Amino acid sequence: MKSSQVIKKGPAPLKPIDINAEKRKREIIAKLDAIPPLPAAAQEVLSIISGEPANIKRLEQVILHDPALTSQLLKVANSAAYSPASRIDTVQRAIVFLGFSEVRSIALSLCIGNLFKQKKGRHSINRQRFWEHSIATAMISRILALEVGMEETDLIFTCGLLHDLGHLVLDLCFPEEWEEIIRFVWEHDCSLLAAERHFGYPHNLIGMWLARTWGLPEVYARTIAGHHLPVGHPKESFEGHLVQLADHLSHELELGLFAPPKFNKESVASYLGLGPSRLELLEEHLIHIGELADAMTAGFM
Repeated sequence: MKSSQVIKKGPAPLKPIDINAEKRKREIIAKLDAIPPLPAAAQEVLSIISGEPANIKRLEQVILHDPALTSQLLKVANSAAYSPASRIDTVQRAIVFLGFSEVRSIALSLCIGNLFKQKKGRHSINRQRFWEHSIATAMISRILALEVGMEETDLIFTCGLLHDLGHLVLDLCFPEEWEEIIRFVWEHDCSLLAAERHFGYPHNLIGMWLARTWGLPEVYARTIAGHHLPVGHPKESFEGHLVQLADHLSHELELGLFAPPKFNKESVASYLGLGPSRLELLEEHLIHIGELADAMTAGFM
């Protein structure tokens, strides 16, 4: 009886490289040099975590070293959205009144928002609407993170804040193509994501490249890249789906620029461990998010 022969398989054939796609990717990444680097204050705020009194003092000092940031923070803290009983006139009082995490979130939002001032143009992104949506998504992301028992809620807030930065890159660095994308949305009644894919790389991948250009921890890049992936995708992540749900809930509150892409809310909520009744209860507590997001946005507009 002859012994069976083991047939060795050769290496899988390499997927052909799309030359045009690679050229486009390099072009976009090269343009990222035109985006200002992440401010030192933002980097400092990102590195500060709660848990120790020393960190509270450090956060206070970082803000105080930037007079413009101090002024903006106090403006937000004294807004109607937060309604302090008496005027807040120091950063220390703001931290006592609002809490460490809230002041850290406001300061980070202001630092990054100041990088992208209003650009005037027929099809330019409405910066106020953009930041209202981004900040609302960040706030909802943190609420969801607390609900599912995540410890690093400040991290997930930041992921939500940065999730759509790719839109601003397209608007700033590729204005003519951005106009074509907007025109395509109107003419084909589709989501912005679908139009971006039609013309090249979508905002989630561009945002990932920007996060890496800024030298942010990989979790931010991965979450930004994955916030539109379906459940079951090989590159999905818990953080990505959490921000995806927050993004959708922000749109449901009518805090968004364009119609959102198709989304299976039940599937993503189930993946996160949120049943229908639990999610419904959460949604009932989000009614004030828009007011808070508007207050933060007003700080740097």
